[in-house]
Amino acid sequence: MSRDEAESSTKAAGFCYRPFFGRNMSRQPIGAGTADARRKARARPTGNKGALRILLLTGTRPDIIKTASVVHALEAAGCETFLVHSGQHEAAVSELYRFLRLRPFATLRLGPRGPQLAELNARLLESLDPIVARVAPDVLVVQGDTTTALVGALIGFYHRVPVAHVEAGLRSGDTVEPFPEELNRQLITRIATWHFAPTPLAVACLRREGVPLETVTMTGNTVVDAALFGYSRLGPGPVARKSEAHRLIVVTAHRRENWGAGIDEIGLAMRRVVERFADVAVLWPLHPNPEVASAVKTIWRGLSPDVGKRVRLTEPLAYPEMLQALRDAWLVVTDSGGLQEEAVTARVPVLITRRQTERPEVITCGAGRLVGADARRLEVEVARLYRSAAKWEAMRPTHSPFGDGTAGRRIAAVLAKARQSRTPKVRAGVTRSGAAAS
Repeated sequence: MSRDEAESSTKAAGFCYRPFFGRNMSRQPIGAGTADARRKARARPTGNKGALRILLLTGTRPDIIKTASVVHALEAAGCETFLVHSGQHEAAVSELYRFLRLRPFATLRLGPRGPQLAELNARLLESLDPIVARVAPDVLVVQGDTTTALVGALIGFYHRVPVAHVEAGLRSGDTVEPFPEELNRQLITRIATWHFAPTPLAVACLRREGVPLETVTMTGNTVVDAALFGYSRLGPGPVARKSEAHRLIVVTAHRRENWGAGIDEIGLAMRRVVERFADVAVLWPLHPNPEVASAVKTIWRGLSPDVGKRVRLTEPLAYPEMLQALRDAWLVVTDSGGLQEEAVTARVPVLITRRQTERPEVITCGAGRLVGADARRLEVEVARLYRSAAKWEAMRPTHSPFGDGTAGRRIAAVLAKARQSRTPKVRAGVTRSGAAAS
């Protein structure tokens, strides 16, 4: 199948095929020049005819960040990669691809939609299925716990394509927190052929669930790969740069279980902190969900001028800007899973506004504390660190439990061996085309 055939297929199905620029690609703006010139700018090198074809599926910005090193390592190993973005997160992904030096094969536009998970699942299934059918990959790689990852694993199963799960084995033990991510991970585990676990604890969780040990590889977390790559490219910049007089707290809140009262509690605590301590500043990148962003803005209305100048509510930060913010931060307050890992990598203490975490390594290494979405407890914990430099320093471990920045290479080394056996074991009752066997 040629790239033009894949493009024709997606257009015929009503999807948006939007390649982005990257290395070895034209810098001509999209939409400029003749149709023939645009096709040439989009064309992907043919590569080795017998190369292993690997489709890597991303849906959110963290997915892209964590998949980058896997893509680069697979290409270095001689595999042909097809990076597909589902459109679950649509904003600012082109700049992220450029920064991480990625060349997506296609990205889809899901269009306006409500918050219902059933609607998102249905749109993703309908949109991604023909892409997988046309590419006909030897392996389908999914990342983490998003709805895109779950749908991708299901489509791989339907098409008889073996699935590799990056960041496998994370468990909170509670299917409603994080919701729906905890169950997403468990379901992907039931489908996946390869399980790439980031830590010894994740390996242990998979073994307890009966996953064959020979299918599990401990790799470290690719978020460390991305962060180290990002910091190597990052120069001094103005975004989030704090003065010596300010202790910068980076705050994010977006989890469904915190919508409503939870975000109100987090915001109330941070408002009290910044009003209480004159040398504390807050940087709060708002979630793209307009209801979540509106709730946060409401919390900060009516600040006095001297307090207001120390509070910044921003649009979602680009990845290099977020890395810079972490480099400058005194403390991170978040309900994000990925940001917990990134904070540890940056050696910034993190207060986790959840009741539990599927990344307990953050707690056991001393870098984080669970405070829940509780205004009083969050304020107390911030004050505790504010008053004791020793307690703050104790939450800055010198080594990350999430690896050494070589996870992508470890994953690629395992998947590259799949070329030795191109025909995966047929699962009972399903044919290669995805139709029920007779």
